[in-house]
Amino acid sequence: MAPHALLIPLPAQGHVNPMMQLAWKLVSHGFFVTFLNSDSNHNRILTANTPNSFFDNIRMISVPVEIPPIDTLKGINENGIEALAKDMGPSVIDRVIKEINAREEENKVTCIIADVWMCFGLQPVATLHKLPLAAFHTSPVSLFAMRYLVPIWSRLASFILMED
Repeated sequence: MAPHALLIPLPAQGHVNPMMQLAWKLVSHGFFVTFLNSDSNHNRILTANTPNSFFDNIRMISVPVEIPPIDTLKGINENGIEALAKDMGPSVIDRVIKEINAREEENKVTCIIADVWMCFGLQPVATLHKLPLAAFHTSPVSLFAMRYLVPIWSRLASFILMED
């Protein structure tokens, strides 16, 4: 029985392709992958790609997501986040896992890999199903480090300035 990863990308530009590359890498290491996407991205991927051996072990599934139009310079606003929370949030992921596991006798989901921006609220779902949850950051590691460290540096700088 191959490990079965459920991959959940943020359905936005710059997030789906890196997650698909991860899916191919996992398949090359013996995984079976279920790739959950928005309907619109799902249809684009299916029409843009020709079938190959990787797709034998990647199941593409989709859910309807009603994200308001995105300003590509500003990203997703709070309305978009609310839509994602409703359309691809924990209750939807819980339902998807239950449906997959009910269908699959020997190929049940063994882990969840979600875009770092899609991990909100997924830990209780992962815990409920006894699955490990991993966050996948699609941007360069330097950007992730900067997002993590800037608040720390800011607090440190404030502290140093207070001492002087």
